[in-house]
Amino acid sequence: MKIIMATGIFPPQIGGPALYCGKLANHFSETGSDVRVLTYGKVFLKPARYSISWVSRIWPYGLRQFIYFMRLLMIVRKCDVIFAFDTLGAGLPAVLAGRLSGRKVVMRIGGDFLWEKYSESGRPPVSLREFYAAKGYENYPVLFRLVKFVLRSADPVIFTTEFQRDIFVRNYGLDAGRTTVLGNIHEKESDEVFSPSGEKKVVLWAGRFLKLKNLPFLLNVFRRLSAEDPRLVLKMAGEGPESGNLKAEARNMDLGGKVFFPGALNEDSLSEEIKKSYMCVLPSLSEISPNFALKCLSFNKPVVITQETGIKREFPGLMYADPKNEESFYLAMLRLLDENSYDNYQRHIAGIRISGDWEGLSREYLKILERNI
Repeated sequence: MKIIMATGIFPPQIGGPALYCGKLANHFSETGSDVRVLTYGKVFLKPARYSISWVSRIWPYGLRQFIYFMRLLMIVRKCDVIFAFDTLGAGLPAVLAGRLSGRKVVMRIGGDFLWEKYSESGRPPVSLREFYAAKGYENYPVLFRLVKFVLRSADPVIFTTEFQRDIFVRNYGLDAGRTTVLGNIHEKESDEVFSPSGEKKVVLWAGRFLKLKNLPFLLNVFRRLSAEDPRLVLKMAGEGPESGNLKAEARNMDLGGKVFFPGALNEDSLSEEIKKSYMCVLPSLSEISPNFALKCLSFNKPVVITQETGIKREFPGLMYADPKNEESFYLAMLRLLDENSYDNYQRHIAGIRISGDWEGLSREYLKILERNI
């Protein structure tokens, strides 16, 4: 099978589409598929078994999508199916190229462009559910129609949680029969329970520095929490447009000696940081299927997660908190400073039996792609 994988980001860039496109491209290639990746940027991890092409980000928004579309047109007739990993950056060029060439487009959706755009605009913070309940997409009528066109043109649309599928089917008028759910992978990395290491007790967060990640909120919660235990430090690993603002805010709060910014971490480095940490935290306004939280669970590490997430159905016994209520997150994290509560929670996480692996997940995706040749 010849597959074009159309994605907006690719390793070493950070994010779900980059992680999943990279992992699946490797597994598809290992099973004999002819894989070609098209993305944006210029510096990538060199693949051993498949080819990668890119469109530079120096081009302005709109023009670079057109160039991306033209690149797709040059190669689409040599493929059997297009596999897209977002709606507008790669998805819109993919469905247009698919229509012109007669190739089907399978789309995997793990985020939401319109809600993210709204959140990053500086408007009052809202969760994903609140955004659609208030019809926040009406602020972007043209983009909303484009996203609807893309989603209705793909067949099928693969979601990572029922949580997001329910929202999208209802608000974009999708045919539920042309959608499916394949959850993010969260195989156990180890049966070992990793104890925190070092004199300091590290609270770890990792991801993109974006407004929707609710990170000033986390700084406020941590300032209160650190007053309860002077050994606590906060590591915020990642990169993004809010990086400078967060560093300045940490200094203004006199947290300069307690908050550290190690930069973006690759997969292996992040695994080591999780194992060494005391607890992990994810206070985002919404997280559809958070890879960071799932990775923490794979190492049996206690984690406090936003209650606005799609994994609550799958993991009902985790510690969830309200991302708009500072007291909610503070009390949840405070509980983990108690040794008995910490041990009980870690044992609960260690007892979660997780099935599935990347190989099995790639087979599921391949079955879907084969049905759409």
